[in-house]
Amino acid sequence: MTPSPEIDETETAPPDDRRKAPLLRLGLALILTPALLIYAWGRLLIEGMINGRPGARNVVLLGIGIAVVIGLTTGLSSRLKSATLNRRVLYGVPALWILITGTLIWMFTGRLLPKVIVVPLFTLASLWVLWLAWMFFRPWPWKARIGGLLVCGLFPVAFLALLRVDGVLGEFQVEFTWRHSPIVDHGAELPKAVSPAIGDRPDLNRTTPNDWPQFLGPTRTAIANGSRLDPDWVKNPPRELWRKPVGAGWSSFAIVGEYAVTQEQRGSDECVVCYRLSDGRVEWVHSDAARFDSNMGGSGPRATPTIADGRVYAIGGTGLFKCLEGSTGDVVWSINILDDNAGKNIDHGVCGSPLVTDDWVIVAPTGVESACLAAYRREDGQRVWRGGRHRASYGSPALVELRGARQILLVTREGIEGSDYESGKPLWSYTWTSDLHVNCSQPVIVDQEAGRVLFSTGYGVGSVLLEVTPESDGAWRVTEVWKSPGKLKTKFTTAVLHNGFVYGLDEGILACMDVTTGKQMWKKGRYQHGQILLADDLLIVQAEAGDVYLVRPDPKELIELGSIPALSTKTWNNPALSGRRLLVRNDREAVCYELPVRTGNATEQ
Repeated sequence: MTPSPEIDETETAPPDDRRKAPLLRLGLALILTPALLIYAWGRLLIEGMINGRPGARNVVLLGIGIAVVIGLTTGLSSRLKSATLNRRVLYGVPALWILITGTLIWMFTGRLLPKVIVVPLFTLASLWVLWLAWMFFRPWPWKARIGGLLVCGLFPVAFLALLRVDGVLGEFQVEFTWRHSPIVDHGAELPKAVSPAIGDRPDLNRTTPNDWPQFLGPTRTAIANGSRLDPDWVKNPPRELWRKPVGAGWSSFAIVGEYAVTQEQRGSDECVVCYRLSDGRVEWVHSDAARFDSNMGGSGPRATPTIADGRVYAIGGTGLFKCLEGSTGDVVWSINILDDNAGKNIDHGVCGSPLVTDDWVIVAPTGVESACLAAYRREDGQRVWRGGRHRASYGSPALVELRGARQILLVTREGIEGSDYESGKPLWSYTWTSDLHVNCSQPVIVDQEAGRVLFSTGYGVGSVLLEVTPESDGAWRVTEVWKSPGKLKTKFTTAVLHNGFVYGLDEGILACMDVTTGKQMWKKGRYQHGQILLADDLLIVQAEAGDVYLVRPDPKELIELGSIPALSTKTWNNPALSGRRLLVRNDREAVCYELPVRTGNATEQ
């Protein structure tokens, strides 16, 4: 039997297929070049500037992308058989690269430097990637190829020599600044310790109905009742009482009586500072030699102190947990919750604010395997129990009652969970998170008796309404009432509930949702990644840029009533409201406003 001759598939391939092959290669190269290479190089450069070194994942991704495009484009010019198409590719690919790169960096550049400076510099710094991936497209001499690569390689060197990253905004807009600009350590020049006079010490035992004694207010829900604010800020604008420089950090204020306490980074010291509410006078400063730094999130403590029975409980960014005398700032007891629970810090530091209940104070140590809560005795700081199931994220523990059972709710890396108040034993959990496992927003209790809890988070995830029910065997069942993926994506703000509708910043845009059905009523008003609180029937919106807005919560439309230019730089701190006094701050300064209120039919200034 005579063997069959080998068939040359190239020679026998139909002419149409031979013409289609180079066009297919060209099409794939044109897709991968902007879709993969721009993304990989941008992430590699920016994350490298933020973290001080490029991420291995982005290096690998960029290397693979360049290799694939080289494979697709090598010798492709001679295969196209069209001088017109060759010219279009030769000029069109760089034009497309510059257009897409310039547009993206325009979108993701912050406010510190003008975009007309950053965009051209960044675009030039990316050209070496394009040249390396396409320099085999035509049979250019090796001298031209290497020379072009060397010239293009000078641009990223110049970019890094000229610019540095000075943090990011909530939408991951990068704040570029000149490299030679001085690095300002806000708060470093402020006093690190102040001893109050014996006869003039603050009394944090004198409580009032208007107190805002902890993170997000009396009930840890960002709701203040009984404030009776005047809705007309145009006719009756808020009056500024005082304005002071403060140290870095994203802590809010806890307010009891005539005193407000917050946390600040003052140089190498992490400080708890007590201010007099009427005029901003510093009453005392407690300092610890500790500092948390994050290239993305900035420096300083994140948590808000809690004031209870004349004492202040505060957690720093490195996990240092202390109980202080409210009259002097002197230490009653101190412990590091990470060391005490075999935990470790996470990207943005320890953010959970302490929860004071009965005889205990409950905290959320991060990086602890199979636990996320720890309870300590208020009197002496001795640990009572360790509980919860999953590792903690950036949420703060909250005491709630669901179906008649007292529970500690906490947002974790995996989602949300409830634990027994007496023992910390895990009762139930629900997974609702992104690949980043970054969850910050506090849950919203919709119906205690029905056990309904609204949980929302950012990074594209959305919101879900859960119903938790105790079973006869002691276990708890978790049921989804509704789920709204991609809706009400509260990144690091907390939504508020008002008359059956929930209001929150959905990736920086104020949104209203029907809590019964999960239907989004509207989404408008780009306040970016700030914070909100509800004062009776009015919303106070702290925009990320620093302005404060007054909004009427209405399920039909956004009704903006007025605004004040409170702060002028990035503001992630929660506002605090005590009666008619509104305290706002960021990592540079704090301001206290006296808001107009209604007395009968009149407005009181």
